[in-house]
Amino acid sequence: MLSKEYNGSICEVTSMENKLIVTGLVRVTNGEDGEVEIHNNGDRMPILKFGTKVKLSLHNPQLGIQVMAGEVYLSDASFLRLINLQIFAEYEKRRFFRLTIDHSADLIPVGRSGEKTERRGERTPIRVKDVSLCGLQFECDKPLALGSQYRIRIALQDNLLETLDFVVRRVLPQSDGTTRYGGEFLELTAHAEQRLCSFIFNQQQKQIRRSRG
Repeated sequence: MLSKEYNGSICEVTSMENKLIVTGLVRVTNGEDGEVEIHNNGDRMPILKFGTKVKLSLHNPQLGIQVMAGEVYLSDASFLRLINLQIFAEYEKRRFFRLTIDHSADLIPVGRSGEKTERRGERTPIRVKDVSLCGLQFECDKPLALGSQYRIRIALQDNLLETLDFVVRRVLPQSDGTTRYGGEFLELTAHAEQRLCSFIFNQQQKQIRRSRG
């Protein structure tokens, strides 16, 4: 059911209600029977009860995202083994690898030619509130129209800047008077997707460590 080409892929395990449990690297032990192990680079793993139902989201630069549901078979401080994995529908993928953050970035308008405009005053500071491999949600003081296209310049892994194209898909007025926007990424390169995935993965690990004190 699951190809061994996913060995070493970044993954996250969540509850069926999408609460993050742990992130790590996957090892396919018996792909035909839907059995995998998750390891976490030496960090202590949470102990889960036998039979607990969880969701598993894997990311591989070549194979893309795979979202599955399974059951806990073995769980200790060093690894987690899941069995009876089943593939989720395509639309479920958008719920995974989503990171809640409060991150500064620059919004850059896109001209008709598709080139960035770099003249002074044309960049708008924004606060990114969450990000996934599909898109982002951010606060912006400047009104943006649905369907408009922009670029975001944001520091990802190792504080290196990445410029990503997106289109505004949602306008979300907040109770405090601010406005959030939902953006869908456009044509991420393999390099940009990998850097974004690594950033999300590492930030998730930090959040898990902080939650454990």
